[in-house]
Amino acid sequence: MTKQQEPFPKVPPFITPPPKPPRKKAVDVRGMLSIITMLVSLAALTLSMGGAAKFIIDIFDEGLADSLDGLLVKIVVLGIAFFFGWVVGLVSIQAFGNLIYSLIIQIYAVGCLLAVSGLYLKVIEKLYWQKYDGLHFWAYLFMLLGGLFVLICLHLMVENHDLRPFAIPLLIISVIQLFAIIIRYVFVANPNGWKLFGDFSIFGVMILISALMLVHIGILSPLRDSVNGLFIRKDNSNHNHNGDNDEDE
Repeated sequence: MTKQQEPFPKVPPFITPPPKPPRKKAVDVRGMLSIITMLVSLAALTLSMGGAAKFIIDIFDEGLADSLDGLLVKIVVLGIAFFFGWVVGLVSIQAFGNLIYSLIIQIYAVGCLLAVSGLYLKVIEKLYWQKYDGLHFWAYLFMLLGGLFVLICLHLMVENHDLRPFAIPLLIISVIQLFAIIIRYVFVANPNGWKLFGDFSIFGVMILISALMLVHIGILSPLRDSVNGLFIRKDNSNHNHNGDNDEDE
């Protein structure tokens, strides 16, 4: 008896599917927002810091009396522009992780340090010749404090940024001021003793701020943690929201 062969399995004919059209790459919204916020912040910070530099130069060149016209308006405009750029820059660096802008801010911080150092030397010159009144003294002091405030704000924008190296030039200039005070009141005839208060006031303020920057005892840590915490909580809430959506699906 011949063994009956099993029928061959019926295989459907091989059909080549039509080629799928190439998929368009999705737009990187996060990267686009990172670049846009960086450019907006950079423009605002540059304009505000440049305007402040011109304002200070005008005070030294034209005199404080000639710069009092619209003084409050100028300060408010520059302050709002800087604050706007600072907040947008925080969003770009902290929320979108813009490492390029973080590097740019570090360069800006170095430039701000150089500007504050030059301003400090100019103030020492004015104090040495004692050709200033009470109004000019307070103007010099607030200009120095304003420059240091901008430097600290730039420092807070960058995570793990070390402020200690920035204190070294300020300490060196403070020593130069101490030498100038000794020369003025010991080796120069007929100094105005009342002006000694102004010299040591600015010297003490700059030494105190420089020392706090150098010892790095964490005075700014709570403020930095508060700033970083805003973005950390936002990221965690977004992750939790996405996780809930996945579970619902």
